[in-house]
Amino acid sequence: MHDQDNDGRFPDQTPVEVRYPRSKQEEQGGRERWPWLPGTIVEQCGPDEWYVCIEVRELAVLRDGRRAPRGTASRSLYYPRCFRDSSEIRPRPASSGPAARCGASR
Repeated sequence: MHDQDNDGRFPDQTPVEVRYPRSKQEEQGGRERWPWLPGTIVEQCGPDEWYVCIEVRELAVLRDGRRAPRGTASRSLYYPRCFRDSSEIRPRPASSGPAARCGASR
């Protein structure tokens, strides 16, 4: 889908909060217990499904999938992306600070 295919609930490049696990332990718990993390809508890919970039530096990895060492330049980081429906996405508060650069992805 492209921008014209987005229904407008969460337009492309919109800053949002999305449910996403920060660890394997959280991942094994129920999705309703996953924390709300900052993200950006990449695109809408179905009637109630969006592709989202998670903007948490601690979750970013290097190109080969290894954890990024502290101090790695932002341009070298790959942020996780996921598919979510509208029940797992909400608008991000305006006061949440600047977005991470989600150009690179895994």
